[in-house]
Amino acid sequence: MLKTITKNMFDVVAGLMLFAAVIYLAVITHIMPLPENASERLGKISIDVMDVLVACFVWLTSFLP
Repeated sequence: MLKTITKNMFDVVAGLMLFAAVIYLAVITHIMPLPENASERLGKISIDVMDVLVACFVWLTSFLP
């Protein structure tokens, strides 16, 4: 049961990391035309989200054999 829970948590974290990466790439490649200050804020938020998700990913992988 722990493997199933860990696998599901891994899938959720991986999906969120993918979403944050897409948002970050959209901001830095200027796909979304935003004012400069909004673009900077969105870029900072997406980097912060990526940091948290990477930390969660590392924590989850510590449970795997």
